[in-house]
Amino acid sequence: MIEICNISSKIVFSLISASNLNKIKPKKTVICLSLIVVLGLAMRFYYVPTDLPIVSDGYFEFVYAAKTVFEGSLPIGYNTTNTGWANFLSLFFSLSDTSDPFYLMQIQRSLSIILSTITIIPAFFIFRKFVNVRWALFGSILLIIEPRLLMMSLEGINYSLFIFIFVLAIALFLKKTNISLFLSFGCIACATLVRYEGLLLLIPLSIMYFVKFKDKKSIIKFLGMIFVIIIILAPISALRIQATENLCYETVFGEGCGIDGFSRSILAGPIDLNRTLTVAVGQEIPESVSDARFEFKTDNYVVLLANQIIVIFSTLIKFIGLALIPYFALFVSYNIILRIKNKKPLKLDWDKKMIVLTIGIMLLPALYAYWRGFEEIRYVLVAIPLICVLSISWTNIISEKISKNRNFLVILIVLVLISSIIFVEFKQVSDGHKELFLVSQKIVELTDTSTFHSNTIFAGDTFHKDGYTRAVVLSHNWPYLPEPNESGKLIPMFHKITSENFNDIKHFITESQKAGLEYIVIDEDAKLFVDLRKNPLKYPYLYKVFDSDDYDFMNHFRIYKINYEKMI
Repeated sequence: MIEICNISSKIVFSLISASNLNKIKPKKTVICLSLIVVLGLAMRFYYVPTDLPIVSDGYFEFVYAAKTVFEGSLPIGYNTTNTGWANFLSLFFSLSDTSDPFYLMQIQRSLSIILSTITIIPAFFIFRKFVNVRWALFGSILLIIEPRLLMMSLEGINYSLFIFIFVLAIALFLKKTNISLFLSFGCIACATLVRYEGLLLLIPLSIMYFVKFKDKKSIIKFLGMIFVIIIILAPISALRIQATENLCYETVFGEGCGIDGFSRSILAGPIDLNRTLTVAVGQEIPESVSDARFEFKTDNYVVLLANQIIVIFSTLIKFIGLALIPYFALFVSYNIILRIKNKKPLKLDWDKKMIVLTIGIMLLPALYAYWRGFEEIRYVLVAIPLICVLSISWTNIISEKISKNRNFLVILIVLVLISSIIFVEFKQVSDGHKELFLVSQKIVELTDTSTFHSNTIFAGDTFHKDGYTRAVVLSHNWPYLPEPNESGKLIPMFHKITSENFNDIKHFITESQKAGLEYIVIDEDAKLFVDLRKNPLKYPYLYKVFDSDDYDFMNHFRIYKINYEKMI
């Protein structure tokens, strides 16, 4: 943390030391930008959980990347949606020592961190389209220390690469040269390979292109840029389809087989929306869809649709508001108040119109995700770099104050940095996660779940972080990797049985015996097993094989083996 403070002080000193507050020499600009990059790397590597494996979405991408390296081609039968990041990882895995999976996971994290950090380089050039060098550097600071993007880079998922390519595409497009425009559309294709919603970037860029360029030559040039997208996507899509010929899915045009990585989500979207509405009106509920989101019941599709639109837009506004915390909310609110106070209408030039339009279009996948019940803030984080653009470009009055008082900028940078650090400190991976990983190791060791196709079953809703268990099983079987199921997803390494609908431990165990329940893994939040923790002697048929209290853990975990003969 001391190193972070030292770097920050150097940046502040560089920004305020110039004789002219509105001009910074190119050499000093490079130095400041380099220091900001170092600051971003320092903060990320300071918080990176080097002793924890990658879980959640990053786990599948890790498996896919490793499988690609071991087989020398795209893995057969794996769902290929959003595997551009995994393909990128496989290039670096192939050049590394593959004997240790956790070592490769650290490479995955490091690449994510580096990409997240260097995003400020194309972002800086976007900022320069709207503000002077000093404010562009300040915007770079805002972006590099944005706490959610920072923490997301530690997870090793595809967002860091996606946002980097996304920002690069915008920067190249705003340059408006022939080469930069073609490269921008090439970036759209690359972003689509990483996350399918990258293709949506084609909409605002195409609209703004024809707003800016209206002659006949521009149409021919545009067709050439579309051709660039096609020649990048077509061969990779063909390889993906070939590797997933066994995977079929329903679309509005009928059944389709083979997944190219982006069109399925678009073609199958209307089917999913209709299925969701079917659930909401109280008809047959598919197992893959939860009806918990639909408290409003009606048999009128129009009324239902209107209600759901209100719900998802409310969710979108909520998460956008949360994304503005801790400091973007200050800039946005300040600008709104000043404009109302001074009665200044919001004027948007071509560049700003493009930014606003792009934000609106790129938030459409968030609406789709919230419709499906995936209420996560990460779906709106792609807008953060562009929100940063608006934040610094609407601060002319603040800029005037800085020209009169140099200390104002210093105070502003310090406050922003402190707010970001406080946020990350509050949200960072705690020692509890390290304990979860250790418990997962004990689960694998004691319950014989060390194979990908183990029949071991335990109460799954009493231990929620089974992602760590998957990672431990992976290390035990390395270099063998989990195979995909019929839908292309990874086969579960163990079964989980819910205990939510039971009020009695013995009743739960009896009913779960047919399913093969052998072990119960509980934490302090497992409500059904509160009495077990307080009065263990009442349950002689539950033999405790692990107790976190023996290891001075901050959190409480226990593993019990069931003795059915004793219970009878």
